[in-house]
Amino acid sequence: MRILHLTKKYPDAFGGDAVIVSNLEREQTKLGHAIFILTPNCPEIREKENVFKFGLRDKAPNLDRLTVRRCLSLFILLWSGFKYLGRLKPDVIHTHSADLGFFIAISAKIYHIPVVNTCHGVSFPDKQYGFIKRFAERFLLQHAGFKRIIVVAKNILNVFDDAGIKNGVYIPNGVAIGQFAKEKAVLRLKADHKARFLFVGRLEEQKGCKYLIQATRILIEKTQDFEILLVGDGSQREILDNLTEENNLGSYVTFLGSVDAEKLKDLYCASDVFILPSIWEGLPVTLLEAWSAKLPVIVTNVGAIRDICVDERNGLIVRPKDPVAIAEAMLRLIEDDELRWRLAKNGAELVRREFSLEHVVKSTLELYEEVII
Repeated sequence: MRILHLTKKYPDAFGGDAVIVSNLEREQTKLGHAIFILTPNCPEIREKENVFKFGLRDKAPNLDRLTVRRCLSLFILLWSGFKYLGRLKPDVIHTHSADLGFFIAISAKIYHIPVVNTCHGVSFPDKQYGFIKRFAERFLLQHAGFKRIIVVAKNILNVFDDAGIKNGVYIPNGVAIGQFAKEKAVLRLKADHKARFLFVGRLEEQKGCKYLIQATRILIEKTQDFEILLVGDGSQREILDNLTEENNLGSYVTFLGSVDAEKLKDLYCASDVFILPSIWEGLPVTLLEAWSAKLPVIVTNVGAIRDICVDERNGLIVRPKDPVAIAEAMLRLIEDDELRWRLAKNGAELVRREFSLEHVVKSTLELYEEVII
């Protein structure tokens, strides 16, 4: 099968969709399929023989924003889509963003190529977002002509039904079981006994890192026996740096920027707790990675996290935008060895049972075969 993935992000641009597409590419290639990647003209995205870029040159953080440059790139995709589809001749197109999918679908109809889209997050039911964003997303999903729309959270299927979108199917994100096994890890990065909290994600407002930094200021009134590592980059980096400096938290908070896959594996395995203070989410692959690394987690009750995370069973759940609650959860996991062990054990078992990459790839390929005429 010849498969074209159309995605906003691809390594080494940082983001969950980049990880998901890269994982699919690797596993689908192992199974003998020809995989092609079509992605924006971004300098952070690596050059490869099977990777093709379109549009105006832009930095990775801007790919998640609606800017003039990005809008122009979408219209360029409308025309360059004809060229790439004619050259690559894919049997199926898998898009990972509704706007990209909408524009490539126009070319795909001419070539009679089915398009499957994955919604890594859905915002149109949530009134915290602006009307234009919600209207545009709903319109694109309703009118792009996708053969199937993959959702990573089961509850979104009900939202789709209410919106008259009848072609949704649930396939969660997945991780390679054992990828972050602790027996493969390097030794702890520091020879001390501080509790190490790890955040992995884009440094954007969505991820709620400013509330984590505010929680740090609260937590040091109770204990100084901890450190926080933040992996990732984004438009909020300078703001978060300044907030850390203004509160004299430099000895507790370390920004590591983007790291490669091997370094990230080492960080998961050398940390004690994973923390994700997001304001909104789909199904974050970093949460699944943390569970795979047998880490206890602190998360907010947003998105698909609410569907899979049970408070005090496989994670501690806090309200978004609540630094006091975040600090309290951090303190509990510093002080309670048995709780850390229980959360980590149950999270690892859940990932192994329901979120293996092998199962996700199998379900996705079956979906492709279903839509190919």
